[in-house]
Amino acid sequence: MRTLTEQAAAVAGRQITPAELTQETLEAIARAQDATNAFTVVMADSALEEAKALTGTDPVGPLHGVPVAVKDLYDVAGVATTGCTVAYRDRIAAEDSPVVAKLRAAGAIVVAKTNMHELAFGATTQLSCFGGVRNPWDTARIPAGSSGGSGAAVASRAVMMAMGSDTGGSIRLPSAMCGVTGLKPTHGAVSLRGALPMTASFDTAGPLAVSADDCLLVHRIISGFDPVYVYSSEGGPTPAKSIGDVRIGVLQSWTSKADASVAKAVGTAADELSRLGCTLIDVDGLDPLGMRDSVAPVLTGEFAHHFRDLWDDDRVSEPIRMLMDIGRQVSGVDYANGRESALAVRMAMLRDLDGVDALLAPGAPYPAPLISEVDNLGEAVRSTVFTLPVDAAGLPSIAFPAGFVTGLPVGAQLIGAPWSEELLCGVIGAYQRATDWHLQAAPVGSSV
Repeated sequence: MRTLTEQAAAVAGRQITPAELTQETLEAIARAQDATNAFTVVMADSALEEAKALTGTDPVGPLHGVPVAVKDLYDVAGVATTGCTVAYRDRIAAEDSPVVAKLRAAGAIVVAKTNMHELAFGATTQLSCFGGVRNPWDTARIPAGSSGGSGAAVASRAVMMAMGSDTGGSIRLPSAMCGVTGLKPTHGAVSLRGALPMTASFDTAGPLAVSADDCLLVHRIISGFDPVYVYSSEGGPTPAKSIGDVRIGVLQSWTSKADASVAKAVGTAADELSRLGCTLIDVDGLDPLGMRDSVAPVLTGEFAHHFRDLWDDDRVSEPIRMLMDIGRQVSGVDYANGRESALAVRMAMLRDLDGVDALLAPGAPYPAPLISEVDNLGEAVRSTVFTLPVDAAGLPSIAFPAGFVTGLPVGAQLIGAPWSEELLCGVIGAYQRATDWHLQAAPVGSSV
């Protein structure tokens, strides 16, 4: 059982019981935790109780009896939603967030919460009241962030799926640097009610898992309009296409700005997609380096607004308080200009998608750097060069493993038009059936 989909099939086929699978998962979490520090809390007792209740019963949904984890910004009833800041260590959730509720309704067992960069504003996952997360491929390196714990958890196969969130790249960067698959959906496709925000205008909720098939399975479960959540949007899915009918624009101007090892991996992925029957077309695309400063007032301004209760709380780390202070100084004019710039990015990327079904680009610009060499604030600027434009545009994207360099995974991403998650996952699902990069598990922990 190397994937979430395979675990679900094994339980449905009564090859393993929910209780047995949950016990094996808890043992895998324990093995991985010492090396990666990927988890903030493990709900072993409640998970085993739920698993026993599901054992021997008719399936309640497509994830019946399958253990999963969620980033420590999603509310899980009776458990602290900490955002990995000391200030929220005792913030106990009264009820499940819609994401967690939908996973449970599908039969999933929430066994743990994953470590993250404090309040989700960062790309290293080294700033956390629970301590930093280590990349399971090389524990001297970062797992990226802010969903670094989710990336490390899946890469080590402690769990086969962990929920993340993505505002500037927080699903796709850990996917690229940890060698897993991550889906950032269309903005508003998944409710983030009951989840700590970072910048609600950009925030999205999605899975990090082993395969594109796993990501699509989870997305189908958690997506849907939420009339209570102001940022939720209605939209119909773009149907999947036969792989031979898919046209992909290769963002050469983006790829040329990546590390040579990443650029080579993107090129190899392009060649494989072409071999599978996709039509590939070179696309210049907008300058990803030229838009960050223009949307920064939205990022910091909304961040400060969401956490205004923490402005003067010295339990928040100094780097995060500094970002809040920057956001507090954003004027209404600056914020409006930032929103206008985000709209311009969206229109530019939609023009890039005119005539093609998706855009191929690097995920992270380089393999995972050493913990000793990263700066928490600087890394958030450097590493999000290819991911932040997609968030600003509100478009969906799937990050997927595309190779290795000196033992470290590197990844690419496929970006689509709004509501094209089915198409994106279908294309990468075909790619993954022809390759095995996604099946390479990190040496820390073991598969169950």
